[in-house]
Amino acid sequence: MFKIYRVSPKRTQEIVREISVSSQPRGRFFVLLLTSSLIASFGLMANSAAVIIGAMLVSPLMTPIFGIALAMLRGNPRLLWRAFKTEILGAFLAILSGLLVGLPQVAFSDATSEMLARTQPNILDLLVAVFAGFAGTYALLDERVSPALPGVAIATAIVPPLSTCGLCLALGAFSSAFGALLLFLANFVSILLVALVTFAIAGLSRPIPGRKVVRQFGPTVVVFVVIAVILSNSLLRIARDRKVQQVITQTLEEQLSTSHRASLDQLEHRLTPRGIQVLATVRTQRTVSPGWVAMIEETIGERLESPVDLVVRSVRSRDVCALGSSLQAVRPKLDGTFLVKPANDFEDRELLASQVIRETYEREPGFELTRIEYGNRLGTGVVVAYVDAIRNIAAYEVQDLELTLRERLNDPELRFYLRTSAAQLRDRSGSLHVEWTNQSEAPEEQRARIPELKPIVLQTVNKQVDLKAIEAHFNWIGDHWKVLVEVIGPGEMTPEGIADIEKLLPESVELLFWRRADYVATKDGYTTYDALVERGLPERIQKLDELFESQQVARTLQATEGMKTDQSADRDDN
Repeated sequence: MFKIYRVSPKRTQEIVREISVSSQPRGRFFVLLLTSSLIASFGLMANSAAVIIGAMLVSPLMTPIFGIALAMLRGNPRLLWRAFKTEILGAFLAILSGLLVGLPQVAFSDATSEMLARTQPNILDLLVAVFAGFAGTYALLDERVSPALPGVAIATAIVPPLSTCGLCLALGAFSSAFGALLLFLANFVSILLVALVTFAIAGLSRPIPGRKVVRQFGPTVVVFVVIAVILSNSLLRIARDRKVQQVITQTLEEQLSTSHRASLDQLEHRLTPRGIQVLATVRTQRTVSPGWVAMIEETIGERLESPVDLVVRSVRSRDVCALGSSLQAVRPKLDGTFLVKPANDFEDRELLASQVIRETYEREPGFELTRIEYGNRLGTGVVVAYVDAIRNIAAYEVQDLELTLRERLNDPELRFYLRTSAAQLRDRSGSLHVEWTNQSEAPEEQRARIPELKPIVLQTVNKQVDLKAIEAHFNWIGDHWKVLVEVIGPGEMTPEGIADIEKLLPESVELLFWRRADYVATKDGYTTYDALVERGLPERIQKLDELFESQQVARTLQATEGMKTDQSADRDDN
C-alpha cells in the first residue's frame, strides 16, 4: 500500500544529490541563516508576527535535518557528520546573533508576547512539528508540490525559538532560554523522526539488517519519547493553569456584578508551593472593602482546594451612557457582546435615579454627580446621591427630587438623601457665591460700571465705626443692583444705618450686610485670617525654597564625602 509514496531511481539520485550539497557548511548557508536570524530577532523584539514570518521564508536550517535522516537511512557516515555539523553550527549562530542583538537592550527591556509564546513548549508544539516535518518531506519527494508552503511551516518551528533563546540570554532569563531551546530540540527530533519514516516508505533507504535497525533508529525514538513526556507534563501544567485562571475569573465576575457593580479589567496569578497568588485589577465606582476581598479569597480557595492570597487593585471608573452612570461595559466575549444589563433590581433603580438627577442639573455649571447608591431599609427604598457643587442645594430642591424619584421609581415611600461636597469658587477678587451673584441679566452699561461701583461701596461702608467691608457681591434685580456686602468687626448695623449708607452711594443701590464672625483684630484694625496669612506668604515660600536647596546641597556634600571615605578605606584594605 506504500507504492504511492515510492519515488523513481532518477528522482532518488536527484534528492540525494540536492540534500548532500545543501547540507554542507558553506558560506551561502551561513549568509542565509544569519539574515534569517537577524530578521527573526528584530521581529521578536518588535513583537511583529509579520516580520517573524519573513525570517521563516529564508531559513536554511531545514535541509541539514533531512541530510541527517538520509545519511542514517543510507548508512553514509560522511554525510551524517557533515549535516550534523552544519545543523549544530547553524543553531549556535542563530542563538549567538539573538544574544548580540539583545545585549544592548535599547529597543526592548522585557520579553514580548511573541517571545513568551516560544518559551513554554508543550505537546501541541511537538504535534505541529510532526505534521510540519511531514509536509516538508513530502514536498521534497514530490517535485510537483511547491516547496514554499511546507517551507514556511517547518521554518516556523526552527529559527524563531533559537533567536528567542539568544534574546532571553541577553535579558538574563535563563529558564526562558532553556524553554526556547527545548522547543527547538523538540522540533528537530520530530522533523528528523518523520523524515526517517517518510524517506523509508518512499524507498530512499538501503537494505538494513534487522539487528541494525534498533541501533540506527533507537536513539532518535528514545529522544523523541523523552521530549514528548516532558512536553506532555508542560501541557498538563498549562491546562491546570488555565483551569485556575477560569475559576478565579468566574468567581470574581460573579461577585463583582452582584456586590460592587464593577467589572474585572485584568487578572494575574502565580502558582507557588504555598498556594496561589492573585492580583485582580477591577474598575469600580468606589474602593472595595477588605472584608469583601477576604470573602472572595475564601471562595476561590474553596473552589480550587488551595490557599489563596488575593490582592484587588481598585481603579475608580465610570461607564457613562445616555441613561446616566453605571458600570455596564465588560470585556468583549466570544459572541462579540461587551454590554450587560444590570444584574439586579437595585442596579436598575440606581441607573434610573442617576438619570433623574442628571436631567435636573445637567445644564447647571459646577454640579457633578459623583456616586449614587440605592438600598432598602425596613421595606423602604433609600436613594443616596453624592454630588460636588459650587452652591448649596436648597431643601425644596431635595424635596422636588424626592417626589420625582418616587414617581419614576414607582415607590411612594422612597426616601432621598443628598450629600454635597461644597467647592469654593474664587477669582482674583476673592470668593464667589454663585447662588447670589447674578450679573448676566443686567444691561451692558450697568455691568461695565461694576469695577467702579465696587470700591465705592466698600469705601463707603468702611467709614462706619468698628466695621470693615471685605467683599461685595452684585445681583441685578429688576432695575437696580442688590449688593451683598461681607463685613467683619464688632460693630452693629441697624436698618436705619443701612438706609443712611445707601443715601451716600451715587447709584440706586440696595444694600444687604453679611456679618462674618471669622475675623482677626489687630492694633491697625480688623482683617480676615486669609488676608493676614497672605501678607507674608511670598516671603515664606521663598525662605522654604532656599532652605530646601541648602539641605539638598548639604546632603550631596555629605554623600560625596562618604564616597571618598569608602574609597580611601578600600585603598587601605588593598
